[in-house]
Amino acid sequence: MTAVADRQPETTGVAARNDHRTEVVERGSFCFAQCDCGWFAPGRRSRDKARRDAAAHRADPDPGD
Repeated sequence: MTAVADRQPETTGVAARNDHRTEVVERGSFCFAQCDCGWFAPGRRSRDKARRDAAAHRADPDPGD
């Protein structure tokens, strides 16, 4: 059995990866995803699309490599 302190927290809107923490930020009527690594997505009117941008970045943070 795993101790409670050993479990990873479930997150919503924040990356579970240790090296890429993303968040969705709202500015006026636009939302955009940004990451601690410096990456950011274009502004979106859809929060869901901004969340999908963040999820795609977490899944493949270095698509050019």
